[in-house]
Amino acid sequence: MKWTVVMADPAGNRTAIVRYGVPKAERARVAAAIMADPALKAEQVGFETRPRYGDSAGRLEMAGGEFCGNAARSFGYLLCKEKGVDHCKIEMSGTRDKLEVICDLDRETSAAQMPMPEKLEMAGEDAENLYPMVVSRGITHMICKEKEFDEAFARRMIEKFGGNYSAFGVQFVNDDSLTPVVYVAGTDTVCCESSCGSGSLAAAWFMTRDKEDGFHSYSFDEPGGTIIVNIAKRQGRFAGTVGGKLTLEAPVEMELED
Repeated sequence: MKWTVVMADPAGNRTAIVRYGVPKAERARVAAAIMADPALKAEQVGFETRPRYGDSAGRLEMAGGEFCGNAARSFGYLLCKEKGVDHCKIEMSGTRDKLEVICDLDRETSAAQMPMPEKLEMAGEDAENLYPMVVSRGITHMICKEKEFDEAFARRMIEKFGGNYSAFGVQFVNDDSLTPVVYVAGTDTVCCESSCGSGSLAAAWFMTRDKEDGFHSYSFDEPGGTIIVNIAKRQGRFAGTVGGKLTLEAPVEMELED
């Protein structure tokens, strides 16, 4: 079986976009081969497939069926570059929403509209050490403000709560820095990611909840680069985008024995 993969680099969160042609039954095997290839240095894999809505430019389904903000803006950027346009609407696993992606091809930037969180819960190791959990349809994030990065803690939280969600992240937020750890149930993988779009959105949404109505912008310095989150709040309703620099690499042809 042969396929084509395009590597995208949104703030270091290297995303493999597999073009059309991989049957759903073969995705796990293909994703494993991509993740194991040291030349690609992929942190996650998404598969391009036929869109469900007629006005969508395309659809991307992650290997674990989760939602991913960085993958969404990477896929939108790829489609915009191919069509020579500055915006398009895409579909993404983990959400029913069509998402608009706005690109500046000259400056190599891409910002994706994001589905907003559905609710806020509190959880932790015990009743005296609780952290907010931002629950969204395709992924849930624990927001650990003013807590230094602690991989062992993140793995304990993933072991305790991760099985309840299709994807679960622990976001360590200190001032303008953010360090993400993400678990995906569908692939049973834990990754200390270079950046996390949905985690950045979750942190920004949490920090905006008690602010006045208006436009709120956040710039998070993450291990692989900078993620910019813009949140608009009006009468208790929110809308937001995740964006920043993004580069694409030349397509690579790969093959596995049938």
